[in-house]
Amino acid sequence: MYFSKFPLTLYSLDDRRTIQLVTNIATRTVISDSIKDNLTAYEYYDIQDGDTPEVLAYKLYGDSSLHWVILHTNDILDARFGWPLTTDNLTKYIDDKYTDSGAIHHYEDSSGNYLNANISISSNAAFLSNVFYANKIVTNSTVPGEGYITFKVNNSNITITTTSGGFRVGDKINTGNAQANATITAITYNDAPLPILVTNSTYEIEENETKRRIKILKSVYVAAIDQDFTSKFEGING
Repeated sequence: MYFSKFPLTLYSLDDRRTIQLVTNIATRTVISDSIKDNLTAYEYYDIQDGDTPEVLAYKLYGDSSLHWVILHTNDILDARFGWPLTTDNLTKYIDDKYTDSGAIHHYEDSSGNYLNANISISSNAAFLSNVFYANKIVTNSTVPGEGYITFKVNNSNITITTTSGGFRVGDKINTGNAQANATITAITYNDAPLPILVTNSTYEIEENETKRRIKILKSVYVAAIDQDFTSKFEGING
């Protein structure tokens, strides 16, 4: 296995009162520059559901123990975080992470850049003049969202520039005063072109997709890399 060849190191979780001998997974090997800089040495592959590093190594190299070649080629230290989740596991991850997967994670433009969207909010409960006023921070108390008031039209309408999360019709907002909650009855987006609303679910799905395309070292180079890897760690371990 990949990590069985790594050197050991001393580690403490309690300010050195007790010391443990653990595998030093932070140690990295270096693929030779002649291969690293050779663009023809690699191909690209889109990971499918069911593709683990071991499954993919067997599929591509005929040897599941060469999964470390795939991980190392793509600078993945821990497959739990650097490898895309399956559809079922991603759904569970989203449900565990967010109270409301459909809430707004952020706004962005057509190029995918984050936006501090400019929105007008209406409420059937009056925005009290001594609580909601220009430059006051407004917090969404239903789902994560925050912004500041840029203009107060009247006691039923304010304009907000969002700084994180977002706002939806039906959400309750306040200014930090528990007695000054207002329910959003209508929202108008003032930016042109209109900002794109990215939900928590969409954000996590898109983030997961960025991990799907990986580089695959061509088979002809694998034997040399494996031999070099083994010889380096034999020297470290002793």
